[in-house]
Amino acid sequence: MVSPLEPGIVCVDIDRMLDFYTSILGLKFVSDAEATAAMSTEFGTSPYGFRIIRLQTPYGERIKLVQPKTVLPKQSRVPDWVFESQGIAYITFVIADVHEVAGRLKEHHVELMSNEPVEIRKGITAIFAKDPEGNFVEFVEYADLAAYRPDLFKQPEVVSGVRGTKP
Repeated sequence: MVSPLEPGIVCVDIDRMLDFYTSILGLKFVSDAEATAAMSTEFGTSPYGFRIIRLQTPYGERIKLVQPKTVLPKQSRVPDWVFESQGIAYITFVIADVHEVAGRLKEHHVELMSNEPVEIRKGITAIFAKDPEGNFVEFVEYADLAAYRPDLFKQPEVVSGVRGTKP
């Protein structure tokens, strides 16, 4: 891989989802594009074409919101529990202050899976929420992020006087 993962969320109401992920969660708008029916049919994604919006976190991860150019039925059953969903069940944001985020979610009347963040293991506190279309979103705070993700704290090697990785 040459860049961070970019999960895609197929949406019923892309504008409502855009508002949630930018206004409430703070992701930055990157682009908004449309694909024709011919291209999306050839690509194997939709016979009707689609709209795709890319959003980005401060660390470079992107989320793609996608809405086919046809009316999608509302999800017939939104599970009550995160682990009742098969396949990709949720996305996780590693954050600095889970209590601040939980408070902001409550202010915006976002559905939370617990009343308050829960310490799931010593030094790891998390809360699950649902986005406007019922997708589960996890917010996790690590007391010692460097222990969890030491790769984020390594200094790049110096190669010929230039910071970077060895070829």
